[in-house]
Amino acid sequence: MAKRSPRTSRTVLSDLMIRQWPVPEQGKVQVPDGTIAGLGLRVSHTGQRSFYLTYTHQGRSKRLTLGSYPDLKLAAARLKASRLIEAFNAGQDPRTFAGPGDTAAPALAPKGPLFEKSLEDFVELYCKVHNKTSTAAETERLLRATFLSRWRGRALLSITTSDILAILDELIRANRPSAAIHAYSNIRTFFGWCESRHLIPESPCIKLKPPAKKAKRTRVLKDQELAKIWHAAAAMEYPYGPIVHLLILTLQRRGEICGMRSGELTGDLSLLKLPAERTKNGQAHDVPLLPRARALLQTLPRFDSEYVFPARGKLERPFSGYSPAKRALDALCPIDEWTLHDLRRTGATGLGNLGVAPHIIERILNHSSDSFDGVSGLYNRAKYLPQMREALALWAAHVKRVVKAHPPEKTLVVPSKRAQASAAATPTVSANKQAVRDNHQS
Repeated sequence: MAKRSPRTSRTVLSDLMIRQWPVPEQGKVQVPDGTIAGLGLRVSHTGQRSFYLTYTHQGRSKRLTLGSYPDLKLAAARLKASRLIEAFNAGQDPRTFAGPGDTAAPALAPKGPLFEKSLEDFVELYCKVHNKTSTAAETERLLRATFLSRWRGRALLSITTSDILAILDELIRANRPSAAIHAYSNIRTFFGWCESRHLIPESPCIKLKPPAKKAKRTRVLKDQELAKIWHAAAAMEYPYGPIVHLLILTLQRRGEICGMRSGELTGDLSLLKLPAERTKNGQAHDVPLLPRARALLQTLPRFDSEYVFPARGKLERPFSGYSPAKRALDALCPIDEWTLHDLRRTGATGLGNLGVAPHIIERILNHSSDSFDGVSGLYNRAKYLPQMREALALWAAHVKRVVKAHPPEKTLVVPSKRAQASAAATPTVSANKQAVRDNHQS
């Protein structure tokens, strides 16, 4: 029989008290909470702290473990205990419907808002109001891809710090620290919003530390590596192959190319006009399109969608199958770890080596600079468009030389149509396929 501490008769627990409660030399100590009858804290000789609920059902005394501290916070434990007591008063045994993580029988439908519904509200009421369109879309994509598949059907109250750590640790073990950092940042913002809306008593991320240090990437691809990526992209079906080629030729960001709308292209395809809501710095950006990029765009299939690269089965959304498509591309060109963003850095470095002035490179990349603020900035953006076109022409010529100097390896295996369609998760096409491939390889 566990001994009850004489200090616990009218104890009102607090987080500080729970953390500082002395560990017994042996056995366990039970500390009843003074606010909710039956709720208490159990401290074992191993240092483990957990919440329990005692009650009487059909004349028998029973105990239910609610969860371990600090995964289950004090406020959440009290709310959980209150709901279980409500069910008990309604004539039900709490053991028959305890939520995930409880030492009880399988759960019925959990009480409280579900993760997926709260995620939808977060995107509509917060992201789309406070963030740029591209940022809101990327946040939604990341949260759905990383967390929704694991927590669909889960109540917010049932999601603990351990649940979040399990996902972040998987990303770290998979050597994806950058993905882990972005996942941490987004889920922390999400749960902070949930707490501010009183959907949960306290965010499970409140004391969670970043899973890794954010390292600044300096990767610049070698000419041979750039050629391998070009040839591998040429071997892939629409849409990922053309997307990679356009990233190389225009040096724009991944989201800006993948989310390209037909209305953003001029009639002669000589210019891509990115609106302010689709750029990272919130400034409208005109991108000159050279003959090779224009020829590529002319061969692309057309769908009943505003997007040049719509998502498969969801034409109202832009392409978003980044991870599987990138894995398929990597399988065709096994080079040292690289990202699509490295193409921008490689192009900027290449332009510098070709003698292009730094401020022209900045304009092509649409980097914010004091030189382009105010009225003079509007003038400069128009003034430098010819220089930007000349610079990108130099870069396109350089890419052509590199691709010709490093032909594809004979062992290059083109993925099957089914494999590529599955990897890209976008509409598959048969029309114009050969024209696209010929243009890629020219």
